[in-house]
Amino acid sequence: MNRLQTTFEALRAKNERAFIPFVTCGDPDMEITRRLALAYIEAGADILEIGIPFTDPLADGPTIQRASERALAGGTTMDDALDLVAGLRRETEVPLVPMTYINPVYQIGYGEFARRCREVGADGVIISDLPPEEGAQWIAAARKHDVGAIFLVAPTSDDERIRCVAEAASGFKTPKEAAERAQ
Repeated sequence: MNRLQTTFEALRAKNERAFIPFVTCGDPDMEITRRLALAYIEAGADILEIGIPFTDPLADGPTIQRASERALAGGTTMDDALDLVAGLRRETEVPLVPMTYINPVYQIGYGEFARRCREVGADGVIISDLPPEEGAQWIAAARKHDVGAIFLVAPTSDDERIRCVAEAASGFKTPKEAAERAQ
């Protein structure tokens, strides 16, 4: 069982919801990002999402867009974000989930990105602009490297869409759900 599954199983046993804060890597700088991440964890974060700044964050609202702009203006890179995850992993067992966009992942290569995420201790990845229907290569690479492939649904998603996304996803499932999916 991985950290994400363990976390959700424990929350489900207590009939609780997950507290999953988000921090943009590099805003306003790497040291403050690290301190914010640790403060979220100390405050009880069950899982931490770490936003990797991107030049065109269309799936994000204006607050995260501005945070990405500041981080990029300060020179934050994908490597910086992965280094942050590695450093946090040395300090915590809380699940860490980078959130990014398809363009930088595609440039690195699905397999290489998944390998690097596993190497630094990321438990799952959200590629916010990758729908599961277009994500077969990413899903395969993530599974090969035991990194959760996490997809998003909108509040307006219907049951069919939610089922489609849930079938493609890994990481945000309990062991029971994962076993049922495998059958």
